This record gives sequence, C-alpha cells and structure tokens, in this order.
Amino acid sequence: MSAAGCRGAVVRSLSASLLAGFAALVLAGCAGLRAPPPSTASARAGWRVYAVGALQVEAPEGWNPSGDATRLTLAAGGEGRLEVWRVEARFADSKACLAAAERSLARGDGALARVRRHATTLAGQPAIMQEADVGGWHGWAYALCDGGVQHRLFFTGRTPIAAALLETWREVLRSVRRGGVA
Repeated sequence: MSAAGCRGAVVRSLSASLLAGFAALVLAGCAGLRAPPPSTASARAGWRVYAVGALQVEAPEGWNPSGDATRLTLAAGGEGRLEVWRVEARFADSKACLAAAERSLARGDGALARVRRHATTLAGQPAIMQEADVGGWHGWAYALCDGGVQHRLFFTGRTPIAAALLETWREVLRSVRRGGVA
C-alpha cells in the first residue's frame, strides 16, 4: 500500500470517530511507512517530548514513534497505542470547538461498548473525554480546544490493560502541555 493510500485509510477509519481496535489495526499496518517525528529529551529520564501543533506530550523512549508535526503515533509494543493530532478544521471559539468535538465523538457510539463521555480539562484547556471498549481494546479519547483549534489524543490498550501500562498512560496525560508550534 502506498503512503498516500495508507494515510487515506487512516483518515477514513479515524473519521468514524475513534473505533479503537480497528484504528489500531489499520495504523499498525501503516506505521512502517512514516519516519519518526522530531522529539527532544525530557527532563524525565527515559522519556521524549513530542510537539504536535501547539501541544506537547511526553512519552517513554521505548514507545515506537511515527508521524510528523501534525500527527503522532506511539506504539507501546502490541499492547497499546497513543495517537495525537491537530484537527484541520478551525472553529469560531472554544464553545464551537467543543460542540464539534462532542458531535464527532458521538458518531462512533454505535460501534463502541460501555461509552462514557464528559466535559473535562486537559493542559489547562476545555476538553471532552470519552472512554469506551471495542473488540478486546479499551480506549480514552480526548478532544482539547484551545480557542478555535482542536487537538485530539487517543490511547487504546489491549484488555485487560497491564497495570504498568495504565500507570504510564496516566503519566502521559499529566505531561500534556500547550507550547508547541501552532
């Protein structure tokens, strides 16, 4: 499959609103076609800092990276995957951004089990968080709005998620900051 065809497959699968298991499988097949995205050493030993748009996220060095300045994929072996991207559409303000995020996440409800969604904050910005299951995977999706710019974070792990991987995911969430390149 060509890189363009692979990206098209990924975009189509993600636009169906984070079908965790399916997106993970599609992306696993495409991961080898992208070069590792730029990163810098974290103050935390064994971790790297990645910038995706205006968002920075830290992750363990051992997670296999691919992507670029607008989209990042980090594979935690075959047990987990983190996706971070900036949504191309721009919105009038955070309120419109959050409404669009809510609609986008809700579109995938029919294919997911045990869906829970609520308003929250991430990196000091308003966000929507969705947690759900699909096909042996459990995932968390965040849509973060910084004015009219929306970023998405999506983490999925094979169930049952190992305690160490779950704690690492929590550390990744605590690391999310604004401050990359807009």
